[in-house]
Amino acid sequence: MFNSIALVSFGSSVADVMGAEHFTAFYLSAGVWSSLASHLLAPLRPALILPSLGASGAVYGVVGATMMMFPRAQIALIFLPFIPMTISQAFPALLAYDFVGAVLGWKTFNHIAHLGGGLYGIAYTEWGIEYWNKLVREIRRRRQEKS
Repeated sequence: MFNSIALVSFGSSVADVMGAEHFTAFYLSAGVWSSLASHLLAPLRPALILPSLGASGAVYGVVGATMMMFPRAQIALIFLPFIPMTISQAFPALLAYDFVGAVLGWKTFNHIAHLGGGLYGIAYTEWGIEYWNKLVREIRRRRQEKS
C-alpha cells in the first residue's frame, strides 16, 4: 500500500516530464536494477530466505528521479508529517537510513533494493534520459528510412 501511495505521489510528476512510455520503461528498469542489487548482494543478508522482487526499489528509483527533477519540492514524510522539508533533504536521509540498515543487517525492509533503486533513479535522471532521447531519435530515423 505504501508503495502505491508513493508511486502515485511521486510518479505522476516524473511521468509528466518523461511521457508515459519513457516513464514505464524507467520504472520497470528501476525495478530490474533494484532486484539485481538485492540478488547480487543477498549473501550479505543471509537471514532472508528469498531476495525481494524490487517493487519498493523501483519506487525509490522514482523518488530519486523526482529529487533530481524537482529538488525544491516540499514533501511530508508519512511518519514525520509535521516537519516540512524538501525532497533534497528527505531522500538522502532515507538513503542514509537504508545504507545503515544494509550495513547493520536490519530486517525492516530490503535496504539493498532501496539503495539500488534510489541510486538508479538518480543516475538515470542524470545520464539515462539523454540516452533514451538518442535511442528514440535513432528509432524514428530508421523508421523514416524504411518508408
